[in-house]
Amino acid sequence: MKSFASILLALTASGCSTTASFFPVEGPLSTMVPVPVIEAKVDGILGNTGNLSLLMPDGEQCSGKWSSAAGAGVTVQSGSLMGTYGPLYGTVTSVSTGTGQNQGQAFLTCAAGRTIQVEFVTGAGTANGFGFAKDNMENVYRVLF
Repeated sequence: MKSFASILLALTASGCSTTASFFPVEGPLSTMVPVPVIEAKVDGILGNTGNLSLLMPDGEQCSGKWSSAAGAGVTVQSGSLMGTYGPLYGTVTSVSTGTGQNQGQAFLTCAAGRTIQVEFVTGAGTANGFGFAKDNMENVYRVLF
């Protein structure tokens, strides 16, 4: 019985986290060859909030919190941080919600002073989604998880 409990605990723990991939699409990191893919560990995915952490290509450790507003059919309009990023994204690109989607945001602080702001949407009842992030070092990222 002890082994069953251990297996159940391991499955429960592994089901509470996922990875998010940050792909630099603009800024200094996007000019590196090859372009680095930054993997973030995201926990608490069975709820509407949790922690996330990642390691930048230069070794800088970053961590923060994410939160998601559950609710199908929610419409949110605001001056999004994902507003204008030049010709690559047009002039009015932002993450929006619709029926069956949950809007979320995250904020990370890093050991050497970098900050990263993230906006994303997930499918209702899933840990899958996409979004954009921007740091204070002029990098823009496409985020997929």
